[in-house]
Amino acid sequence: MKKCNRCFLLPLAILLVATLAGLIMRTPHGPVEAIILYAVAWIWAFHFSEWLRHRDRLLDETVIQLTETVDRWASGDLQARVYLDQADPLDSLAHGMNRVAEVLAERTEDLQQDKERLEAILSSMANGIIILGHGLTITLINRAAYELFGLGDEPVTGKHLLEVIRDMALDDAVTKVTREGGTDTVLWSPPDNDSFVVEVTVGALNQPIGGLGAVLVARNVSAQKQVERMRQDFVANVSHELQTPLTVIRGFTETLLDNPDDPSARRFLELIHEEATRMSRLVDDLLTLSRMEHHSMPMRRQGVDVPVLIESVTVKLSPRIQSAGLTLENHIPAHMPLVAGDPDLLAEVFMNLVSNAVQYTPAGGRITLDMALDVPNHMVGISVKDTGIGIPAQDVPRIFERFYRVDRARSRASGGTGLGLAIVKHIMELHHGRIEVKSTVGVGTEFLLWLPEFESERDD
Repeated sequence: MKKCNRCFLLPLAILLVATLAGLIMRTPHGPVEAIILYAVAWIWAFHFSEWLRHRDRLLDETVIQLTETVDRWASGDLQARVYLDQADPLDSLAHGMNRVAEVLAERTEDLQQDKERLEAILSSMANGIIILGHGLTITLINRAAYELFGLGDEPVTGKHLLEVIRDMALDDAVTKVTREGGTDTVLWSPPDNDSFVVEVTVGALNQPIGGLGAVLVARNVSAQKQVERMRQDFVANVSHELQTPLTVIRGFTETLLDNPDDPSARRFLELIHEEATRMSRLVDDLLTLSRMEHHSMPMRRQGVDVPVLIESVTVKLSPRIQSAGLTLENHIPAHMPLVAGDPDLLAEVFMNLVSNAVQYTPAGGRITLDMALDVPNHMVGISVKDTGIGIPAQDVPRIFERFYRVDRARSRASGGTGLGLAIVKHIMELHHGRIEVKSTVGVGTEFLLWLPEFESERDD
């Protein structure tokens, strides 16, 4: 049973009535008025007591409802409202609280929309974004950052940066920026893959509390770094390739100028001519590569009879093959599907491959030409196989790079420019073909060229 907080008023009312009745008793009408007054007093006191009990119960229910509503707001349910009887004195308070809840819900919804919009923007960015808060702990990170730094799927929010990305240079840059402000840039690579390079720009981030934080913007610059390395290698290689013959030419020229009647003058002139020819070949190969890379190489695409083409190449190289003490076995049938291509460019491909086989096969070895068909894909394969010194496995992926030589001394002695296989690769790409390499050191090397059939390409 509810306790009546105002029931102490009831005895006071009865006492007041009794006092009033006593006064009336002294009047001429006496007891009759007193009895009536007592009855009225008791009836009034009873209703007054019931009214007070009702008010207490109503107040208790209101307080309970207000408390429950506030608890629901605290737990995130901002749709909860207080509903009171308009006669309740706390009704205006309930209306005020409901209005506050409505404003708070609108602001919360706006913040949620802003957060979702920000997350969508960060998720769609190709660059990695990491926000560092107090103590250099990660407060926000997008998917691109996970992928660039190889963080897997484990959540890293709340962890210290150095715990997640163990790189002292990056940690030093972040520490410096959060202490002094400004920006800094560092390069990051995985411990086991230095060809993958991420450029990280670190900037200071003002925070309401906890001092300066930092924002990290990371982007993959592997391709740019590779192009930069290739450019540096290219300049170094071309300079080196030109320096050697120029040194020879200058030396013999100075000798001839000092001693024009030297009996070795003719030999010197022959060496000068050889070196000048070598430089000319190098420049020609560079120009050929440049035209291919810029797609300005003219092509006469037509049906090419491979057996006829191979025959013309082997005839030209026959003296070199015989001089090297090698045997050439041509197993390519006289009749085979035509391939689609430029006969002059394809002749250059076979000339390069057979020349390489001659160059790297010891005397007594064998060079074999053969054919294969990939009927489902309408491709024709031509194999150039030797029993030469072979190519180490670690060098195979790089042999089509410009100026890359497995045996630098032998290549230079034979007058090679280091561009032959690079040209072969580009010519095959121009013909929508491909080239495969199999090699074993001490056993030999096989180059297998795949070219589209002329008929299938014409049908397309």
